[in-house]
Amino acid sequence: MYFNIIATLLDVSAESLFVFCILFIRRAVVVILKGTVLKSTMPTITIKRRLFKDYFGDIKNEELDQLLFRFGLELDEVTTEVFSDGSGKNVEEVVLKIEIPANRCDLLCWEGLIRALLIFYKSCEQPNYVIAASKMIPTIQLKVTKEVETIRPYVVAAVLRNVTFNRDAYDSFIALQEKLHQNICRKRQLVAIGTHDLDKVKAPFVYSAKSPQEICFKPLNEKDKFTAAQLMTHYSKDSHLRQYLHIIEHSPVFPYICDSEGAILSMPPIINSDQSKITLQTKNILIECTAVDLHRAQIVLDTIVCMFSVYCDQPYQIDPVEVITAGGIRQTYPILSCRTGSVSTSKVNRTIGVKLPSVTVAQLLNRMGISAEVGIEDTVVYRIPPTRHDILHECDIIEDVAIAYGYNNIKKELPPAAAISDQLYLNKITEAMRKEIACAGFTEILTFSLCSRADVSMKLNQPEELNRAVEIANPKTLEFQASCFMFMHFVARTLLLPGILKTLAHNKDKALPLKLFEIQDVVERNDSSDKDPVNRRHFCAVYYGKTSGFETIHGLLDHFMRLLEVSSNPALGYCIKEDLLPFYFPGRCASIMLRGEKKIGHMGILHPSVCRAFDLNLVCSCLELSFEDVIETKRFCCEFRISYVVRESNYGEYIMKKNALRRRSFCFHMNCMDFFCKQWTYLRRTGSKLSAKCHQWYCGYEGIREISNTHFN
Repeated sequence: MYFNIIATLLDVSAESLFVFCILFIRRAVVVILKGTVLKSTMPTITIKRRLFKDYFGDIKNEELDQLLFRFGLELDEVTTEVFSDGSGKNVEEVVLKIEIPANRCDLLCWEGLIRALLIFYKSCEQPNYVIAASKMIPTIQLKVTKEVETIRPYVVAAVLRNVTFNRDAYDSFIALQEKLHQNICRKRQLVAIGTHDLDKVKAPFVYSAKSPQEICFKPLNEKDKFTAAQLMTHYSKDSHLRQYLHIIEHSPVFPYICDSEGAILSMPPIINSDQSKITLQTKNILIECTAVDLHRAQIVLDTIVCMFSVYCDQPYQIDPVEVITAGGIRQTYPILSCRTGSVSTSKVNRTIGVKLPSVTVAQLLNRMGISAEVGIEDTVVYRIPPTRHDILHECDIIEDVAIAYGYNNIKKELPPAAAISDQLYLNKITEAMRKEIACAGFTEILTFSLCSRADVSMKLNQPEELNRAVEIANPKTLEFQASCFMFMHFVARTLLLPGILKTLAHNKDKALPLKLFEIQDVVERNDSSDKDPVNRRHFCAVYYGKTSGFETIHGLLDHFMRLLEVSSNPALGYCIKEDLLPFYFPGRCASIMLRGEKKIGHMGILHPSVCRAFDLNLVCSCLELSFEDVIETKRFCCEFRISYVVRESNYGEYIMKKNALRRRSFCFHMNCMDFFCKQWTYLRRTGSKLSAKCHQWYCGYEGIREISNTHFN
């Protein structure tokens, strides 16, 4: 009714008004998406224009954009923001918002960015960071107890002495911690930073854990004391801190750091104490980082102390802190190690596509903040400062050379030879099947290629499966390191099923039923040896809900085979045969057989012990099969059909002889249907005639247009 009234008032038809509203809503949705979902997720830092002007003068926005672009950065926007001057007054200032690569932690504050740009454009020297060793001031100790091993086992720390902060430096100090928390610290889950006024507490310090009811202190910017349990309730309504509560709220003990008098400094990763609060008048700063990943904690600590040691009375000098573990191991932090290495000049030139002498390569690296000099035999020796933790490999060094040289200065050259590439046949079929299975109501997931030994053996009630698994000697990620600590070694998955079950365990709170699938590679040994392992493409699907859903899994198998045109005839295609596997419920398990003789997979209802091992409370049905074995059968069928069609054509005898000279079995070396289409096109152009049998088969193949009857007998 209201719609018709508005249309009458505007003197337009109701249909026209409706169309206008639809178009307006559509446009609004697009604008919202561009502003939120499609917006870059790279970290962005805010720098006051006047701070930039102090070092580079009054340059225009276009010049500034080009200056940053040459260094590999992007100016997001120039705008104005309101800041507090510390006396209660608000001041409006012009600010620059600059996008920073996520791996460059040293550029997440204006001190680090301007220092890097000064080195790049004005050839300033790279600072030399020094760990102070004074006999007058004893090294501060931080003792770690065994109680924290189950929640956040690692801690590193350092001290900045005789610091002089102004308002800009203080704001930057706080902002850098927040940027690090959101990026490398993964929202405090891996690392949490705490900074304290060292003059308000007394060393040595203790890092321990107690039950939430036993921890009591006055948190930052609060008037009253709270127990840790009360804080969890209090901060559940805080828009900023409530996102971190889940990290420790289900733990029986909470971590904390206290001084020699028992005063609590912080309860990581939630909040610091108000007693050790840092202000503009703070002179000595204790920086501590608690973590579940020691390597990331060291990166975070190195970044903070290197960026803000410039404000110390003796710039770039950092006081160490000795961390004593529960086992009595002593380690002094920060380490601030400088890594060295060498790179071949010829490899740099070959990779980038330029011809630079070693002297020029060394100069370009120095502009990027990496100390370098010419070595022997066409090499450049470099020294990586402790701020550049993003350099992990020789290719990162080559990338820095390319940035300093300028990508726009690299001449474009056509390759000496050209070739037409094509996707692997297996990958083509895989992509098509992913779409079809998703249309059947299943959700695709991507799981890790590595898993623990228990995932593929003990949790699936099949210890012998380890004989087929390939062990990994040096896993790099935190989860895999933890698993290595518990199970000694980590292995490449031999089945897709464990990864999907772990995904189910983390999504039990989602609406039921859960229907997931994955088509990816597994790794298997050859002849029970670690040498020459092979990748095999597998397909796995699960149904998790209040009922078994076995009929859904069985239907998916039939649909899967039908899409691949695999016959349900046991002698020619596939069939299921009752079997007994340890990870399935007895009497609810079947093997998937190919041509009645080859076992390519299995399906059934999971055994309750397997569900418990993966923390699943409801019944789960699944299937897993070797996708490659099915594809080979499909290719065999295609070979038979195409050979039949080619033989039936009047021109077919010549085609077969010609290709037999090229390769003995062309159907296994090229896409069968592409080959047939080429031959079909040739027959049509030459006016050759094909038999009705050939026409009947070809026109029945999905996706091929029906050919005119004028070409047939």
